[in-house]
Amino acid sequence: MIAGDYFITPHAVRQFQSRIAPWMTYEQALAAIIRELSDAGELHRTMNGKAYYVRTCGEWQFRAVIREGKIQPAVITILRGGKGKKRYNRGGGQMMKGPVA
Repeated sequence: MIAGDYFITPHAVRQFQSRIAPWMTYEQALAAIIRELSDAGELHRTMNGKAYYVRTCGEWQFRAVIREGKIQPAVITILRGGKGKKRYNRGGGQMMKGPVA
């Protein structure tokens, strides 16, 4: 699905459903991704330099991973926002605020 500046892959929509909103239909999830990306911040290069990511800060906070395409950039997957959320501390078995090392 082409939406605005990005092609949104079916994989990205399914990842949004499974990781963020499993109760949404495919069409609802796609619409939510489109809405959030319209107000997304600036692109950041990933550590390996093969893709970019952008954080959304609307109703659904997530990171969209974007790769360059032949015609236009493609959203290849969706990750949880991971910033300022409670996360499970893998080592100690307790909840903690902020990123886990």
